[in-house]
Amino acid sequence: MEYIVPIILAMALFAHVRMSGTGLGTAGPVQYVLHWLYAVAEPSILKIVDRLITSPGVIGSVPGRAFLKIIAFLSHYFPHGLVLTTSAAERFLRHIEAAEGPGGARIAVGPCVCQRALDRWHGPSCKDIVVLYGADIYHHLNIGYRIINSDDASRILIECRDAGFIHSLDFCMQSGKWTFVVCNCDRDICVLYRTWRHTGKFLYPGPEIAFLAPGKCRGEEQCGLCVERCIFGAISSTGSQPDYDPSKCMGCGQCVLTCRGRARSMQARYDFIHERILPARLFLGLTTAMDDNPSSAKKSAAPS
Repeated sequence: MEYIVPIILAMALFAHVRMSGTGLGTAGPVQYVLHWLYAVAEPSILKIVDRLITSPGVIGSVPGRAFLKIIAFLSHYFPHGLVLTTSAAERFLRHIEAAEGPGGARIAVGPCVCQRALDRWHGPSCKDIVVLYGADIYHHLNIGYRIINSDDASRILIECRDAGFIHSLDFCMQSGKWTFVVCNCDRDICVLYRTWRHTGKFLYPGPEIAFLAPGKCRGEEQCGLCVERCIFGAISSTGSQPDYDPSKCMGCGQCVLTCRGRARSMQARYDFIHERILPARLFLGLTTAMDDNPSSAKKSAAPS
């Protein structure tokens, strides 16, 4: 145990990479150590939150729900997620892989942290795609993470998308500089999603929104798959034509994937309010690896 602190500090002094606008910058020792401590404590935190959101005394009473919302408010600097389509997540991962900047890993994958913490397993489980300095941290914790490339990550994203999971790009401190993981969330186990369901916190609408062409919709009798696939309540059953509420759309793209009439498509969200955290052009294919990083002349060090 006496060697742990020196080892952490030594690792923190190596070059680690983080987001900086649409480019890359250096994650300093303080950021690295703080997030390392969070990564170690994360399973315990998830267990506590799971107990809160499954306790009848909490979610089944007005005071309990109010208490849960207060806890969510006080957790403002803990991980929050930006909902992405598969193509948007792929663009982001290719961008950070191609960008030059400080040394360190770019992408790694390991077992879903929620499933691992709660010991509940469902569907694809090796789906926690950690990025940038987060890839260094989780890989070096020796808890089952391995370094991958963006093509490997794309295959995982597609597998999760087809299983009905939604992609969430998570960051801490309400800052894109603390972006560290692409989660693939399911409705039954994911703590972040289930907390959002009870509090409306921790997940943000992404840079895209679904567009519906009503004349192409085949209706619930011939299709209706979008009603089941939308886990955010933006599409509801009417018995004939599904009702779509754009104000509730988080931009996951699941309805587009399942629409048999090709009545749905994804468009850029004109009122995307998290531009200051993670610019929309990172996900919409409107940026290059050198944007906001003109001084990046050093080649990235190969991950160990």
